[in-house]
Amino acid sequence: MDLNQDQLLEIDKLTKYIKQMEGIVRTSPNPDQVARVKRELQKYREKLKTLYPDFDPSQHHVEDLRSELGLDGGGGGKARANSGGGESEGHDILDKFPVAKASPNCQDHDVNFLATILHVIQKEYWPAISEQHTRMDFSLNQERDTVRHHLDTALRNLKILTETIEEYAQAEKQDFREQLLKMKNKQTRVFLFETNDMLRLLREFMKKVAADIHQNGSGIQNKADRIQFNAKFEDATLLEGYTIRDAVLEFMELLDQTIAQLRLPQLKQGM
Repeated sequence: MDLNQDQLLEIDKLTKYIKQMEGIVRTSPNPDQVARVKRELQKYREKLKTLYPDFDPSQHHVEDLRSELGLDGGGGGKARANSGGGESEGHDILDKFPVAKASPNCQDHDVNFLATILHVIQKEYWPAISEQHTRMDFSLNQERDTVRHHLDTALRNLKILTETIEEYAQAEKQDFREQLLKMKNKQTRVFLFETNDMLRLLREFMKKVAADIHQNGSGIQNKADRIQFNAKFEDATLLEGYTIRDAVLEFMELLDQTIAQLRLPQLKQGM
């Protein structure tokens, strides 16, 4: 079956998602999470079967398909034959950031994924739109402060959750473990859904910033400036040399892909 580059890229994303979900189903101690992931897993498998009817993901490992199509980095295969040769061509922004554990004993993929993205935003993307680098008018500046408050809340919720996860992993008394398990499950839900809402709020703010830049408005006063981080005070390096405009567009793309991959419903309307 001949595939074009867009189809190969879609299969690459689908097989990665399926691998992640299969890992969660195998290792998660949370029955509710396993049930939720199994439902999502079935949807992705059906989508992959529709895209590539010669392969049945419910009967075979997706690694076999990745190997057949040359998506495993092993060389050869249809992906390499059909690509333009550029190693980074078509890669998602999310591919830049391998998912790391939120804490040593955190096995929840969604928590680990969101924790990774929050740290990336905090370290690499927020500094680019902070007042040190992006000059905004009064109205946008106020909105930026509000969004920053929600980001800080998400980071605090993550810290609380990971502390509970580690405490649960080390607890020995059964009654105490049961209490901690209830806390952990509740905190996990709060973290996931509130952070999802925060990301949507942040995306709406970034859309306003991008619209002002595209319309050559007065909200952003240094659209064409190139970002230069101060290594003495900032750890950010990823967007060094970007214009404010390009940094905003990449930040929006990161948010879009994160929200799409997370696939959680909104708790609040209008985000």
